Amino acid sequence: MVAWSGETPVESLVETRVVQGMPPSGGIGYANELPADRGEYGVLLNRGRLPARPGERGRPLFSSVHGNRQRRAMRKLLCQSCGGPASMDGRGVLWLLDETVDAREPGWPEGQITAHPPVCVECAGEAVRQCPALGPGKGYTAVRVRLPVLCGFHGRLYTPGPVRPLVAEARTVIGLEDPRLPWLLATQSAVRLEGCTVVRLEEETGHR
Repeated sequence: MVAWSGETPVESLVETRVVQGMPPSGGIGYANELPADRGEYGVLLNRGRLPARPGERGRPLFSSVHGNRQRRAMRKLLCQSCGGPASMDGRGVLWLLDETVDAREPGWPEGQITAHPPVCVECAGEAVRQCPALGPGKGYTAVRVRLPVLCGFHGRLYTPGPVRPLVAEARTVIGLEDPRLPWLLATQSAVRLEGCTVVRLEEETGHR
């Protein structure tokens, strides 16, 4: 799901949404909006990373996410690193979680919300060896998840402005029931992890 430097962003101007010539109905949209610009629950999708040329030109931007690939990986339960099927067995799909402050909460990781797609066993091993967020001194937890549930979207939240919508927050997750969802320019899907079983990654090589 990593963006590449050769995938030049294509920015589109966000406007307050107008329906059938009536005053603004609430929410944001594009002036030349297409059906493909809307995702699940009618959320407006960011066009900024539409080109899809991973590995063709440039270099990987490990701190930047290609929104289209991230949402596809979540929807189809694909490995976030290689794009192949994530590891799945009777206990569920394999996820790697960094041990943030949430890890100290009772019952964690049950109910954890994440924008990181699952992984396959092979890529999970590489990730804990090479990823700065999971490496030595950081910590990680490997989890099998029976039921990953789409619960919201990650992106830029806008508010009404005198001429154009204004950015209220640069990055945030808005839930599906949140009345602010029509004002979100979504880049990534967020899921809630239910039916979690913590596992030892070094013992998972036999579970494909």
